[in-house]
Amino acid sequence: MGRETAVWALGFIWIAAVAGGFWVWERYDVTAGGVRLPPAVAADPAPGRWQLTLLAHPRCPCTRATLGELAEVLREAPGLSARVVFVRPAETADGWERGESWDVASWIPGVEVATDPDGAEARRYGAETSGQAVLSDPTGRVVFRGGLTKTRGLTGESPGRRAVLAWVEGGAGPAGAPVFGCALFAPGE
Repeated sequence: MGRETAVWALGFIWIAAVAGGFWVWERYDVTAGGVRLPPAVAADPAPGRWQLTLLAHPRCPCTRATLGELAEVLREAPGLSARVVFVRPAETADGWERGESWDVASWIPGVEVATDPDGAEARRYGAETSGQAVLSDPTGRVVFRGGLTKTRGLTGESPGRRAVLAWVEGGAGPAGAPVFGCALFAPGE
């Protein structure tokens, strides 16, 4: 009876550990990153056009889904000006940010891709999480800040995509949506 009880106890412990791991993983996937208030006016407004600036960490695995959502937004709102700005930490070499995500962003028609050395532009926009989008109206006023995906690394209809399209197509929409991605800066920066 002792051996059988030990096997059952180990089985129970194993199942509890697996279930706990899945719970932690799921909580991580649906927990949004930090957002600070951006400035009232975009750093580099596109005169007379709506402009969406996406701040991203080039090595965040969630960035690919965010870029997929950006492509969908641009497909539905072709007059929207879009920039993807990859944050490059100060201690990294030039070109560190150029990789798969950079290539994917470059392939999206009409998107300007840029580097943000040391995250100066991201800080100006109040971005703390990879995937934060900042939408400015044709006068340069920031009207939306938030993410374009519904959870980490998952594409599909999301509050952020709907909000951006509502602003661009109708001139009004929600002011924000949760951002799901990796931290743009190391803790304490």
